[in-house]
Amino acid sequence: MHAEIALGDNTTNELGSLYSWLQRDDEFRGRVRTVTSDLKPGDMGSVTEVLTVALGSGGAVATLGGTLNAWIGARRTKVNVEITNGDRTCRVEIDTANAAAAAELLQEAVAATGGL
Repeated sequence: MHAEIALGDNTTNELGSLYSWLQRDDEFRGRVRTVTSDLKPGDMGSVTEVLTVALGSGGAVATLGGTLNAWIGARRTKVNVEITNGDRTCRVEIDTANAAAAAELLQEAVAATGGL
């Protein structure tokens, strides 16, 4: 199972900042990579870069939620996270209004995909 993270404002500098932030966490070191995301049906715009995070356990989802909460609080930006498990995907948008509930929102997305 993995999470695909895109930023709402999609700035390369901010994506790099989040990548560095995640790499400092022992839970995610070596499990985060930057990838180019193709457009999906209904998307507008161009090809974007996203971060992919391998989620190995239920604890990783909670840790990711806490990490995103702290990072968003410091940046005041919006993050889109897609949790994918096989062919099932669930998308969550996290911003300053709901960042405190990031771990819960991610857990719900994982459950919606039948994961962990």
